[in-house]
Amino acid sequence: MNNPLTNSAFAAKPFGRHLTAFSKQYIAVLMILVIFAIGEIFIGSFFTPTMILMTVKFASLISIFGLGQMLIIASGGDIDLSVGFNATFVAVIAAGFMDGQNSGLFAAVIIAIILGGFIGLLNGLLTVLLRLPSLVVTLAMGLVVQGAINVYAAGMSITGRPSPLLNQLAAKMTAGLIPNILFLLIIVTVITMLLLNKTRIGTLIRACGANPVTAYRSGINVTRVRILSFVACGVIAGFAGLLLMGNAGQIFKDLGSSYVMPSIAAVIVGGIPLKGGQTNFIGVIIGAVVLQTITNLFVAFGWGDGGKWLGYGLVLLLVLIAYIREKVSR
Repeated sequence: MNNPLTNSAFAAKPFGRHLTAFSKQYIAVLMILVIFAIGEIFIGSFFTPTMILMTVKFASLISIFGLGQMLIIASGGDIDLSVGFNATFVAVIAAGFMDGQNSGLFAAVIIAIILGGFIGLLNGLLTVLLRLPSLVVTLAMGLVVQGAINVYAAGMSITGRPSPLLNQLAAKMTAGLIPNILFLLIIVTVITMLLLNKTRIGTLIRACGANPVTAYRSGINVTRVRILSFVACGVIAGFAGLLLMGNAGQIFKDLGSSYVMPSIAAVIVGGIPLKGGQTNFIGVIIGAVVLQTITNLFVAFGWGDGGKWLGYGLVLLLVLIAYIREKVSR
């Protein structure tokens, strides 16, 4: 019987494939420089420390969502369109427990883990066990969660505020130079890297995404691995919901909805194929910076939210076309 940990299908990728992956990241970095150059030429004062700090801050939020998407894409080529609504739901529930007090932060983190993971579990069960398209399942789940938020808000006003510590971590800066959320991104990235590179589960996730048939014949429980990746994505989305609330300083019904598309696009722009089997942490972060830089440029041009969503919509269209083409090709 083949050993999934040593099988050549899951071994280190040839140099040519590494070069291809790195080339995509180089293109993404070039895109960032070109966007900044366009802003500096046509607007002026675009490549400034303030703009760079704002880009880093909001790209960190996109990156955290993107790391969750990377897990389910790597394990089976699926995507999760419910992450933004998951994040909002967690924030709405957790806000009442914190209510501006640091003593409630621990309970809020537990809520993020349990509630976010439960939504991810439902997504995984429906997608994997019933063999339904994740695109449809997670879109429907997002609508269900959004409906639950609206019902909750209709029955009672959304109350509660983030704790001072959460606000400090998500919205403030260290020494006025480094956004604190960047440190949280580093922590989440390191944990994810250790999970995927230093534990057996990481090998299993990539194995299931690279070739699920071979993985199954090698004794891997492909169903369990794929469901666990959805759970992990849900937990990360719940954690991101707390950060969004801490950054905004309040809670509202559309808190995380604008992060659904960027979370997927960051993975694709970062050079990770939608067919599964590969992970790239730096690529996700670079992709997030590209998207946030584009957003900053639209805002600087005076297009406001309309221009931002036009750009996001075009990117989303390209991403979904690529997703469907790769799924069909498999």
